[in-house]
Amino acid sequence: MGAKHRSTQWYQRHVNDGFVKRAQKEGKRSRAAFKLTEILDKHGLMLKPDAAVVDLGCAPGSWSAEIAARLGEAGLLVGIDLLAVTPVPGAAMLQGNFDSPEGLAAIEAALGGRPLSLVLSDMAPEMSGNKIVDQARMMHLNDMTLTFAVNHLKEGGNLLLKTFMGDGFDAFRKELSGWFRTVKAVKPADSRRDSSEMFLLAMGFRR
Repeated sequence: MGAKHRSTQWYQRHVNDGFVKRAQKEGKRSRAAFKLTEILDKHGLMLKPDAAVVDLGCAPGSWSAEIAARLGEAGLLVGIDLLAVTPVPGAAMLQGNFDSPEGLAAIEAALGGRPLSLVLSDMAPEMSGNKIVDQARMMHLNDMTLTFAVNHLKEGGNLLLKTFMGDGFDAFRKELSGWFRTVKAVKPADSRRDSSEMFLLAMGFRR
């Protein structure tokens, strides 16, 4: 199957996707917003109005927009991505690599010393088409996200991140269990059935 044919198939599936149409109708930045809201609501992940949250790999800002709407005036939301993101009212949107010294410094400056209640990551690697390579890249992203969370979450805080089912998934989930009281594997209705995409919800951070 040629690349052009695969691209046409993806486009047809995308424009006919019910969640894509719903996102457009409701003014969401992407269909990914529904993944987040389903997980938050279904698993009772309540945010206090004054919570501090970081959204890693936040482009195009759909998750950040949903979180910002749930926070009060005393809340703080910081998003960061390699790409520039259209501003989200009530949030600090940064451009940079969260794992670089410069990106980390920018996040910490925006937080002003506040410990985090929630770390979010809907990041995925740039896909090569090689499943082994893509899986390894995703697990590397997951490791970086966990390192960030461990260094910035307050006691009892939570982490929600995207991952892929495959090599390294079970070991990473076990590692999460060493840091959090509860770890759940979640596949929202918005995740396509033929995708290896999975989300891990880790609750109750403990040092």
